[in-house]
Amino acid sequence: MPALWDKLLHFGVGLAVGMAFWWVLERYTRDAARTINPICFLIMLIWGASGLFFFRQLDVPLLSNTFFYMAFPDWDIPLYQGTGLRLLLHRSWLFHSVLMPMAALAGWLWFMQHPRLAAWQKDLAGWVRDGAMGLSVGVSAHLIWDALLSSTRRGFYIKGFSGGASYLWLFVNLGLGLGVPLLIAWSMRPAGQIHSSDR
Repeated sequence: MPALWDKLLHFGVGLAVGMAFWWVLERYTRDAARTINPICFLIMLIWGASGLFFFRQLDVPLLSNTFFYMAFPDWDIPLYQGTGLRLLLHRSWLFHSVLMPMAALAGWLWFMQHPRLAAWQKDLAGWVRDGAMGLSVGVSAHLIWDALLSSTRRGFYIKGFSGGASYLWLFVNLGLGLGVPLLIAWSMRPAGQIHSSDR
């Protein structure tokens, strides 16, 4: 499959998954949909699903860089070429997973436990949260398309995993990658609404 066509398909699946996710936010957690920065969410969603490949066609200097051009799960390719670490062979468990966005969300959660934060620190933490949520949904979309495309060929795999373990890895990461951002959005409802729904 030509590289551009593959990126366009990843992009399309990413937008579809992102729109479905945002519809759920609007339907069930409207306060979260109003709080989350949609631009930050969208940029990171696309970066996770397909990469910002269209900027290379526009020849924008910084945004034409490989790490902007490539989808986040495919970063193992240039990193392996640069380091030779076998951990970074393509379809590595480290990048074909939501481990990185989950780590960012865990960092955000830990940071928000501090009792005295300046307004700019809260704003920065919000950007980290929104970006990590978008990246998590985008990486999930990337994995969905990889799995669908691979099922027509030799099957979905994660480097070093058996076929069964690869699919288990896929489903666990999809559950986390879509479920954790939804849980965070759910927790952003007003306190009164949370308590009334628990009765």
